[in-house]
Amino acid sequence: MSKHYKNTRNSSIELLRIIATYLIILRHFVVFNTFDVWSQTLSIKKVVLEGIFYPSGKIGVVLFFLISAWFLCESPTSLKASFKRLWFLEREVLFYSIALFGFFCLFQHAQINTQLVLNTIFPISTNLWWYATSYAVFLILMPFFTKGLQTLGKQTHKACCLICIIMWSICGGIFNFISFDMPEQNVLIFLYLYTLVSYWRWYIKDPIQTKISILAITAGYAITTVSVIFLSFTNFGTQNDPSLQGMLGRNEWMLPVMLASFGTFALFKEHHFVNKIINSIAKSMFAVYLITVYPLSSTLLWQKLFNISNIYNSRALVPFIIIAGLFILTSCICIDYLRRWIFRITIDCNKGRWFDYAWEKLHSICRKTHITETNIP
Repeated sequence: MSKHYKNTRNSSIELLRIIATYLIILRHFVVFNTFDVWSQTLSIKKVVLEGIFYPSGKIGVVLFFLISAWFLCESPTSLKASFKRLWFLEREVLFYSIALFGFFCLFQHAQINTQLVLNTIFPISTNLWWYATSYAVFLILMPFFTKGLQTLGKQTHKACCLICIIMWSICGGIFNFISFDMPEQNVLIFLYLYTLVSYWRWYIKDPIQTKISILAITAGYAITTVSVIFLSFTNFGTQNDPSLQGMLGRNEWMLPVMLASFGTFALFKEHHFVNKIINSIAKSMFAVYLITVYPLSSTLLWQKLFNISNIYNSRALVPFIIIAGLFILTSCICIDYLRRWIFRITIDCNKGRWFDYAWEKLHSICRKTHITETNIP
């Protein structure tokens, strides 16, 4: 790879970050909407929503993490580096928790409660956004986890990956009644994905062929689509919970989700180009997630502004969701550009300076208590 590419963000990966966020928005039209898609009779639009849009959100979550994990594998694994990333994460999360709380206090104060106030003050520790909380915990554990995986060596690491895949993506990823203790929306999901992507990054040097990547993506969506048709048609095991019609796209570790996610990442990873506009827009993707998944924002978006109950029987349903998703994405990007401007003229004037100062103070205390630098990874 040329020096130019090494020193510049690959816009193919940044474009994938944008696509991943958009896929998450599409899923929310199904899972958070007031209209109950699951109870509708079998139709093409039902299959599209449940078999394509619904699992796409989990594919987007996996892609979002894979992009970060791919580069974290080759980054410094010190505890300081992890906490510095956590510092920058916390700033953005705290900004949006306060800003969104303030907005809804002005316009929807009836929905404000004590729990939301606590979530606003402590957004990560109270799990206001599960991805932010799980990722923060992952960053803290990553230096130790990475050193452990490196110590395993290639063959043992490979065996660990195979066992994890069999347990969670094959057995637990096909049969809904099998989980092997894999919890939903938990840091364990990230540790599992990191185990796989780190092996890929460290030991698999040959690029994955394009046709293999496309086959994996096609297989992933084909499995979710066929399963929705079969379960909707037969009602097999879904009488008490119609949402089980989309069980194979329900969680990040499900086999079809993993196939489509890793296939898509492999496809984009092998293409390199540079586009400053794409790179700039991609920096706002985490903010799009924070804005749209905030509890009161979610109610406003999917139950009021974009309730699909009045349009479900229209031929314009799928185009409406696609266009509305793009509108939501664009609007949130514009909001975050304002946040980035505020940061640029305030706390980013000396970016990282406060953290470095706090870390040095902590390091000084550690030395005095005989916790030397060699004890901290």
